[in-house]
Amino acid sequence: MAEKSEKVDFAGISKETQEMVHDNIRKAEKEKRYNDEVQPPDYSRMLKVTPEFQFLPKNPLWLIWSFLIRTVGLIFSKAIVWVAFGGSVKGRENLKGIKSAILVCNHVHNLDNMIVRWGVRGHKLYITVADFNNMKGIIGSMMRAGGTMPFSDSFTGMKNLAAAVSTVLKKNRYVLYYPEKAMWPRYEKPRPFLDGAFHAAVSNKVPVIPMFIVFKNPPAWRRIFSSKKVGTLYILEPVYMDENLSRKENIAKMRDESFRKICECYKEHFGEYPDTMDAKPSV
Repeated sequence: MAEKSEKVDFAGISKETQEMVHDNIRKAEKEKRYNDEVQPPDYSRMLKVTPEFQFLPKNPLWLIWSFLIRTVGLIFSKAIVWVAFGGSVKGRENLKGIKSAILVCNHVHNLDNMIVRWGVRGHKLYITVADFNNMKGIIGSMMRAGGTMPFSDSFTGMKNLAAAVSTVLKKNRYVLYYPEKAMWPRYEKPRPFLDGAFHAAVSNKVPVIPMFIVFKNPPAWRRIFSSKKVGTLYILEPVYMDENLSRKENIAKMRDESFRKICECYKEHFGEYPDTMDAKPSV
């Protein structure tokens, strides 16, 4: 008799894996290691980012493929956001007049880039991802066509990534970073920011637009088919660099100000600042 398969959710994560991840979150939270990976990466699916990796292919067939994937993604993004999060997007007025920017958002779902994509519709979006998310096969090809740009464990690979980010910002694009580093499923509090996103903002002299996904109990009608909290994306006021500060000072300023805005967003909804507000990065 064949073994009964594990029950998985729409993102393909088994119940057993979900329980393991939540146990790891509780342990990391207790130890104040807020940037730790809580789900072991699957390196067997990874397409390694070598020094020869092309972040922005110019092949005409690839450009057509990218156009198709982006178009389909935009068409279905609202439906995906509704199914995955059940919430909406607030604060789109804070994007007005900003042609190029670094976006930062809490990393709380495998599909949270879709709610950001829907939130900034009208702007072409690129998304930086961990190297292990640069997958082989058709799924990886679709992700790259949709705008993912992976990190690398090589100096040359990271240099090429920085150059690609600069290229798209000069073309009036948005680039999304997850400064919390690791994805913690449906974690409700802000976690300490690493510096990478703010290095990119200062290097390219563009603003940072902080975003925060707030989880709250679902309305009664949604509880008919899902008890999970709904997530609403809040697009907050942009943070600008100060020409009178040094590069290092500006990185710290933009990082701290972005994090403070997100903590204030949390306080607005939950009545108090998160206990993670003064936590330090763990990596």
